[in-house]
Amino acid sequence: MQDNPNSLASFTPNATYSDPTFDDCFQDTCYKTWGLYIINSNNVLCYGGGLYSFFNNYDQGCLITESCQQNMVSVSNSSTVYLYNLNTKASQYIVTIDGVGVVTQLPNMDTFCSCVVLFEQP
Repeated sequence: MQDNPNSLASFTPNATYSDPTFDDCFQDTCYKTWGLYIINSNNVLCYGGGLYSFFNNYDQGCLITESCQQNMVSVSNSSTVYLYNLNTKASQYIVTIDGVGVVTQLPNMDTFCSCVVLFEQP
């Protein structure tokens, strides 16, 4: 999903399904949908994930700063989460835990994507 319309304009969050509310968003790029949303889960394994964001309203200017999306992977109230070889494109935070960005893209840039060989939430 792109920025126009943002995710809240496209659907009404339903608490029954633990839909994200985006209450903590302060940047336009935060309202994009998550690439991977893990909540109230245990024993999650992901091998070779590729989550990319190339546009803001069908414009690729955000690729200059690699900031097309604020967050890509959310892990909340979960344990035993292992993400192996996670690759993202143009997301400021690769992984957030309970709403806090813990893995940023810049130190993990590797040619085309940002890469994390192993992320674990015991």
